[in-house]
Amino acid sequence: MESQNKIKNISQKEVITKTSDLQKLYSERIERFMSLVELSYALKNAPRIIQKK
Repeated sequence: MESQNKIKNISQKEVITKTSDLQKLYSERIERFMSLVELSYALKNAPRIIQKK
């Protein structure tokens, strides 16, 4: 019984570690995406410089 409990505890720790890694990756990608959205919006709405010849 004790060995099974140890295995369960180890596997739970692995799951928590994997979950936290995935959350970090997800939040990092969301930040990158939102940065791209912000940049895209800024470029779309930026005043244009027109050069006359």
